[in-house]
Amino acid sequence: MLVAVAAGFDLHSRRIPNPLIVVGLILGLTSQGMRAGDAGLIEGLLAAGAVLLLLILPFAQKMLGGGDVKLAMLIGTWTGTLAALDILIYGALFTGMISALFWLKHHFKPSKDIPRIPIAVPLGASTLLYTALLLPPLLVSNNS
Repeated sequence: MLVAVAAGFDLHSRRIPNPLIVVGLILGLTSQGMRAGDAGLIEGLLAAGAVLLLLILPFAQKMLGGGDVKLAMLIGTWTGTLAALDILIYGALFTGMISALFWLKHHFKPSKDIPRIPIAVPLGASTLLYTALLLPPLLVSNNS
């Protein structure tokens, strides 16, 4: 649900409010802790850290906004490391499909009129579809 709200903010204002991220991080870590105790809390923190390490370079190169990175970290606290990485892969694929649609619409010509993609939308979609079991795990086996 939080990812859908974040996607709405990103679409409307191109920003994801920090209070939404903070609440999501706290709830995600709390959920992990309640589900699996200290091990769950540690997994949530490790997932957020792994996502940050993975996305810090694209952020530094201005390929992603800070809100996108923080949203991905939030997702990691809820899902764990391997599922978060699966979701990031699907999010990247969805972003590529949206980009291809923009290019098709503009007949493959570079244009300053092509808007930047609000990454929270494909990331949110991949999160919702993945957690609803509508997308298969890539890095996590079905037996785990």
